[in-house]
Amino acid sequence: MSAPRLLPGAAHFVVIEDPAYAPTGEGEHLYVQIEKEGLNTDQVAEALAKACGKRAMDVGYAGRKDRHAVAQQWFSIHFGDEAQLAGLGEHLRGDGRATVLAVSRHRNKLRLGHLAGNRFRLGIADADPALVGAGLDRLVRDGIRHRFGPQRFGVGGATLRLACAWGPGDLGAAVAAIVDPTGLWRFGDPLPAGYRHGPEGRVLGALRRREDDARGALHAAGDQLRKLAASAAQSAVFNAVLDAREAAGLLYRLRAGDVAMLASGAPFVVAPADVDDVTRRAAPGLLAVVPTGPLPGESRLRPTPEIETEERAWSAATGVDWSWFAGATPLASPGERRPLLVTFRAPPTLTMEADGVCRIEMALPAGCYATEVLDQLGIEVPSDRRG
Repeated sequence: MSAPRLLPGAAHFVVIEDPAYAPTGEGEHLYVQIEKEGLNTDQVAEALAKACGKRAMDVGYAGRKDRHAVAQQWFSIHFGDEAQLAGLGEHLRGDGRATVLAVSRHRNKLRLGHLAGNRFRLGIADADPALVGAGLDRLVRDGIRHRFGPQRFGVGGATLRLACAWGPGDLGAAVAAIVDPTGLWRFGDPLPAGYRHGPEGRVLGALRRREDDARGALHAAGDQLRKLAASAAQSAVFNAVLDAREAAGLLYRLRAGDVAMLASGAPFVVAPADVDDVTRRAAPGLLAVVPTGPLPGESRLRPTPEIETEERAWSAATGVDWSWFAGATPLASPGERRPLLVTFRAPPTLTMEADGVCRIEMALPAGCYATEVLDQLGIEVPSDRRG
């Protein structure tokens, strides 16, 4: 029998955003719920800005959604006018669609992370429902490895390559990673034709005005691209630490000096006297406490020096230098601790349809990748779902 696989097509990958809070109906920010297909989040944000006569920085959203999906998500537009949304379609580039589902208002701009989680409805072919169901039961008991998916690192890893050039100050290589994610373009080569959305488009626009100014091109990209690059590098460190802890048998065992996290999300450093109790509460089936991994930065809660040294060694093969995130460096970040394991926000369900398609419905916490859950279930994921 063939291995189970995620079916191609947006209809088999439906994601619905669960906001961290509901709009109040009042405020200077227009909140718009969009259903999109065949478009990435930046494309929709750009079209909303143009339709409402606003700058790109006036549009906010809580998270990015796959263009190869049917995705519902909220956007905010500072001083947006609901009547102008009628012209949204005129400003969309490409073959995708964006439909307005709901409109409201709120006092603040939506920002990355203003998100409780996402609900998914996934279509799986060649699935044995008993095996998939057993796999879901295992993840409910043991937790989901909270890995960052390849999407975090850009097309072909280009965003991570950008970070690994920008961090140590190689601005030319950083710009090259933006201009051509395949890595073939070099300064002096003709710039690629065509239109780009978001910060990548601003980099190209700056280069077309002054093609030898790498620093100016990166400045034109704005803070969004810098944060994306820093996040990609931090995510590579986190994944390496997760893999190393799992290999060392430390996913469910805490040590004195580790940074653990309660189910409520509160992190704490494990005291020597509490090791046995914390480890008991971290057991599969309970998961009242979980270990964390680093997203390096200046102000994050730190483990003891011995354990931080161990984490730095575990992540050395990524090529990411933790000093890139400190002080006035381009990738400066406060950092944080991220749980190595997470749980479903609601019990997942599995149904078999008349056409033989197996449907998985699951609710995941913010930052948890559905493609990573499928990997842990042994379900093949098409390459276009991996960035």
